[in-house]
Amino acid sequence: MTRLLAAAFAASLLALPAIPAALAQTPPAPSAAQPGPDDRAKQWLTLVDDGNYADSVRQMGPQAKKAAAAALPALRAPLGAVSNRNLKDVTLTRTRPGMPAGQYAVVRYDSNFAHKSGAVETVTLALTKGAWAVVGYRID
Repeated sequence: MTRLLAAAFAASLLALPAIPAALAQTPPAPSAAQPGPDDRAKQWLTLVDDGNYADSVRQMGPQAKKAAAAALPALRAPLGAVSNRNLKDVTLTRTRPGMPAGQYAVVRYDSNFAHKSGAVETVTLALTKGAWAVVGYRID
């Protein structure tokens, strides 16, 4: 069931409208005011872990909000509380399947939840107006 929801959520994010050309900029150096993609992903995941789906959706890029509003709680809540999460890797890229050229960061974590161990969480962020915005989330 989780894989089906993840696939549906991921597929719905791939069908999103074009992201603004502002994504073509160079990523800013991380700072307290502008966190790097892995720190931004952790901030966002904390909201999801706390079940604060409304705020997590509000913080997503505008193109991802509609798909996430319904899918995120159904995807994440059944897994239960996160017991640990370790950064696996961060990949910066200018392309993502089904999305326009821009600046993206794909942040992956090895994660364990109360009802699922050995998961890999993937948070995809897009650089918009000089800041990272979450545009995708999946759990494998």
